[in-house]
Amino acid sequence: MIAATSLALAGMPAVPAWAASNRAHLDREVLKAMQQGRRMPVILVAHGELNALEADLRRTGVKNTVRVPIGHGIATELSASLIARFSARSDVERIIYDAPVQLTDTAFDPSALATAYPTVVDAVAAWGNGVAPLTGSGVGIAVIDSGISAHPDLGGRVIMDRNFNATVTGTDDAYGHGTAVAGIIAGDGTASAGRYIGIAPEANLINLRVNDGTGAAPTSAIMNAILWAVLNKDTFNIRVMNLSLQATVQEGYQTSPIDAAVEYAWLKGIVVVVAAGNNGANSALYAPANDPYVITVGATDDHGSATAADDTLAGFSTYGVTQDGFSKPDFVAPGRRIITTLAPNSNFALNYPAYVLGDQYIQLSGTSVAAPIVSGVAALYVESRPNVRPGQLKGVLLATASRLTLTGAGTGYPDAAAAIAYIGLTGNADRGLDPNNYLKVLYMAAHDLATLPVVSWDTVSWDSVSWSSVSWSSVSWDAVSWSD
Repeated sequence: MIAATSLALAGMPAVPAWAASNRAHLDREVLKAMQQGRRMPVILVAHGELNALEADLRRTGVKNTVRVPIGHGIATELSASLIARFSARSDVERIIYDAPVQLTDTAFDPSALATAYPTVVDAVAAWGNGVAPLTGSGVGIAVIDSGISAHPDLGGRVIMDRNFNATVTGTDDAYGHGTAVAGIIAGDGTASAGRYIGIAPEANLINLRVNDGTGAAPTSAIMNAILWAVLNKDTFNIRVMNLSLQATVQEGYQTSPIDAAVEYAWLKGIVVVVAAGNNGANSALYAPANDPYVITVGATDDHGSATAADDTLAGFSTYGVTQDGFSKPDFVAPGRRIITTLAPNSNFALNYPAYVLGDQYIQLSGTSVAAPIVSGVAALYVESRPNVRPGQLKGVLLATASRLTLTGAGTGYPDAAAAIAYIGLTGNADRGLDPNNYLKVLYMAAHDLATLPVVSWDTVSWDSVSWSSVSWSSVSWDAVSWSD
């Protein structure tokens, strides 16, 4: 693992007897910090409007606060005594550990140069389609990561840069991870005379930096970046989002705030692709890879060949059954010896010279580099079907995948050309799924409901539901259970 700093969401424990009078649910790590007298970065989920809670935080001497609209909360750092004080307030529903995520990335010996992955997922066939060549042109892909640095292979196609990490300035990639992800998605091979090309080489990239130079990022920054992408999806035609990161503390998808954020993006029309993780067998337990809506991607070793006959599952690739009974990953993609764009003077470039190829590329392994392959495939399909919904796109990829007889490979490799040529019924991969509890509360707020009725979620339109357009003062959080 290359210097991966953990960004974790804490699980939600049972509230002990001494705290039974508190309304707030304290996540396990928050409870531990309070008991040990430690300070901790947290997100306070509010019952009503945020203004009064934020004002009271300021009156207690808390100076730095960040609003987190997804989850209806405020991110800040609290002492143990202030955690205890605010956990007893009736206008605080939950206090969450605002922890860092883990970037799922591992460097690999660059002696075996392999660029078979565009052929493995049948992207090359899409590029060479004589009738209507598809390269992702015009499709916006949000890369929520450590930033994207300038690189010849990305040209002028990074069309927007934003930083959501308050501890750093600028949107360049001081770590190296985000630039590598970007190259796999949309590198055009300029610096290698076409030798190393990404999956959607003419797609546009939206650089949403959440990580610092060590790879650390608070959960709140990731949630705010996701919300920004949703709010600006029409302006930049953001149709795909890549998250090569994960929490490190187990929590079911229905109560995880980061799962709430990715579901919100998904239900608002953005295809969300996430890395499964590098924890091996029977460990697919961490957000957002555990969410049944999104596309979760594991990694294979393609052994440098375009044929699947010699492919094996990468030993690190996470697979298994989630806390909620869903089998993950949904797909796999090549994830070993992947050559991609290098961020100059980044942590990767300076500290791992053995993996650097020339001065423009680096060779990496991990589910972090497998997920952007599928993000590129999604962009190719979106270019061919601009009005497709995420659930429909996932259904087509499932129907047309190249099956693999490998345990932990999900449905197998997505097949870009087969998906684009598919003329059968698209279906909806979301059918029968129950959304995250935060989404249920949002639905109640948007429809001015005090309690949650029986809802057929398959028929609900989320197009008009917005985190910023509801009144939270009348919402009953108690209408949805957080304890399960």
